[in-house]
Amino acid sequence: MPITWVRVLFWSYLFFLVWAYGTISNPADPDLWHRLYLGEALWKTGHFPLGDDSSYLADYQNISDHEWGSAVIFYALYQGFGPSAIVILKLIGLAITVIFLVLAGLRQRPLSPLMAAFYSLVLLALLPSFGSTARCMIFTHIFFALWLFWFQCERYGRPIPAFWYVLTIIIWANLHGGFAIGLAWLLGLGLIEMWYGFNGRKWLIRFGLCLMATLINPFGWHLWITTVRALLVTRQGFYEWGPVPWLVIDYPGYKLLLLGTLVAIAVQSFHRKSLVKTDLMVTDILIAFIVLSITSARHASIFASVAGALLPGFFPSEPRLQSIVRPLHRQIYVALSALLFLSPLYAVFFLPSEKLTLTYPSVAAPVQAVDYLKQQKIRGNLLVPFNYGSYAMWQLRGQMRVSMDGRYDLVYHPETYRRVADFFLAKDDWKNLLTTPPPEAILVRVADPVYPKLKDELGWMEAYRNTTDAVFLPR
Repeated sequence: MPITWVRVLFWSYLFFLVWAYGTISNPADPDLWHRLYLGEALWKTGHFPLGDDSSYLADYQNISDHEWGSAVIFYALYQGFGPSAIVILKLIGLAITVIFLVLAGLRQRPLSPLMAAFYSLVLLALLPSFGSTARCMIFTHIFFALWLFWFQCERYGRPIPAFWYVLTIIIWANLHGGFAIGLAWLLGLGLIEMWYGFNGRKWLIRFGLCLMATLINPFGWHLWITTVRALLVTRQGFYEWGPVPWLVIDYPGYKLLLLGTLVAIAVQSFHRKSLVKTDLMVTDILIAFIVLSITSARHASIFASVAGALLPGFFPSEPRLQSIVRPLHRQIYVALSALLFLSPLYAVFFLPSEKLTLTYPSVAAPVQAVDYLKQQKIRGNLLVPFNYGSYAMWQLRGQMRVSMDGRYDLVYHPETYRRVADFFLAKDDWKNLLTTPPPEAILVRVADPVYPKLKDELGWMEAYRNTTDAVFLPR
């Protein structure tokens, strides 16, 4: 088969899987709505809104929002092309990430069915960060995959000027707080190269230049404060920030890729004495990201990027079909290659697809209850659960301010988050939020422990209810 047709088949295969995997489900990410809120404010007014413009319990007023650039992009796409544009952005981000990882991982290796099957697994492991509609984290995946590609270029003798690192970190720092991953990557490479006797000075200089370059943002050094605060804030109770659950089917791609990586590292360890220092260094990098992924499910897709870029260098060269002399061995090789190549395609036929339709999950978008508040023209403060806050803030902008939304690490103290959570759990001094400050309406899930207590509360009446939510108004 001519080499051009091999490339066409290889990339068509991966792009088809990007579409198939990426459109299994398109739930609007809960954070999308407060990104749209900020984006609209920046497009229409040209300045950042104060914290209390949208939330009556906001603790911080002048907010150094490290995702402001993403907000501008999301709002422009949403307003200009509709909700489907947010889904398309997700697919484009996933495709670009895969492209950089393939270019980083294959280098001079020939394209083959086995490599296509490997990257279908990497793609599956990336999905937790691309499962909902576009999140600001997609930009971190794109830039980190690009930097992994540049790292591989330099390993194989193609220097990358420091200018390109500085330029990309400036853009990155204005799109997502994940730029901290890029800085940690540069610092880590500098230290590990020095450990192995290489000249790590190059990476440490790049780290210093990029660290200074992140000051090129609308907030100056205050961006560092909010980013560090976001990194250190407690995330207890947030599913994706906990360890990967091993007794359920979630994260199948990550688990299979982790198993394969551990096997590859184990095989390499038998030949450790014969390995060059660069291979030993890559092994240590993979182990570091394995440990990182085990501590938090949020980092599982970051590990997938590193494995996609570095792990193929551990694989032995695939034999050419004509070099396999025995017919039985040749048939086994062809059958195994076909099985690994076709299995992801076969699985696609059993997967659902929402295509480019943006969906509104009831766990984060109380559409009917919010519509009721809009129709009744109720104004003032809205006491609302954490997961509902961003959607309510976007839909009721200019009409009501919410108690809490998804910007818990930017706008609120941890104590404020716990205070709102305790109200809906009917814990401790939960009634305090009914008076200090008093809300003009309460949006509550009927499954929340506070719901039956509110029905008995003398000062409040249930004005609206559906199967999942209820709205209470003062009597």
